[in-house]
Amino acid sequence: MILIDLADMEQSLLLVEQNLEALALDLDPKQHYKVAFVCEEMITNLARHADFGERKPDISLKLDTLEQETLLLTFKDNAQPFDLLDYPEPKIGGDLEETALGGLGIYLTKQYAKNIQYCYENNYNILKVLL
Repeated sequence: MILIDLADMEQSLLLVEQNLEALALDLDPKQHYKVAFVCEEMITNLARHADFGERKPDISLKLDTLEQETLLLTFKDNAQPFDLLDYPEPKIGGDLEETALGGLGIYLTKQYAKNIQYCYENNYNILKVLL
């Protein structure tokens, strides 16, 4: 389990990378990119947008291998409930100047994932992303 420190996101992302290496997976570069992207996106979104109220952020990430080249990422945080599955997809295409900012990272996470599950239990968001 990796404890995520929003005050030191660079170190937290380095820990993610080190844990990926420790799993000794032979991920192809494309799969490795997807895992790194989703981890960075979820951690960055927590830092920028999550509402922790008066609570000290308690965030963790667990990496599990299910079979070669298949990873289950389990993000857990004590922010207010947020189900990214309900987040609207951004309007893509057309004139770039007319495209609204935001939501593209969540959209790509949904596209990269084989499966996503979300629940809110015991005051924690639990997001499972199968890549």
